[in-house]
Amino acid sequence: MSPRKIAVLVGLLFISSTITFAAGDSLVQAYFSGPEPSMGTLLGGVFLEWYTALAVAAIGISLLPVLKPYGEHLALGYLVLRTSEGAAILAVGIYFLSGRHRFEDYDLLVYALSGAAGLVLSYLLLRSGLVAKWLSLLGLAGYAALLAGVVADALGAADLDSGAGIAFLVPGGLFEIAFPLLLIFKGWRSVAPGARARVRNAS
Repeated sequence: MSPRKIAVLVGLLFISSTITFAAGDSLVQAYFSGPEPSMGTLLGGVFLEWYTALAVAAIGISLLPVLKPYGEHLALGYLVLRTSEGAAILAVGIYFLSGRHRFEDYDLLVYALSGAAGLVLSYLLLRSGLVAKWLSLLGLAGYAALLAGVVADALGAADLDSGAGIAFLVPGGLFEIAFPLLLIFKGWRSVAPGARARVRNAS
């Protein structure tokens, strides 16, 4: 695929995966908290989250050839983190359907993997110049805030699903709106071959 097609594909996968995970998680929570849980609600939630799992893995695969020239090991690490995130979502869905038991704070595991992957991605975007510097810095700040929120939630100091804890999600959420839209409508910024060589030599 050409870099332009990869940019559009990644942008669409980013947007759709964010929407489907939010919708799927909402349905799963509704199933476990509702007075009369419907199996259809659980199935809908799990299937939406399974789409998210495939989408995030596809993002890692699609970005590998784009990111690899700017840090092969980091690009492979990003792929591993995204596929691990997808595998975790698939496994949680199987758990929900097989046992129909609540998995408390399962989203923290997903957020942790997503946050770690996001930091790697944002760093590679910053060093490569493939997107505007402000966007790369927003990604670094956003995913760092997300990981801080995961730690705070795990320690009982905040709740990422309500109240002030939602603030941990805002910077990363802004990145995950701006980044895919810019990819879809503008694509990657052009990087001179000499700049790519300097990045490789610095690795």
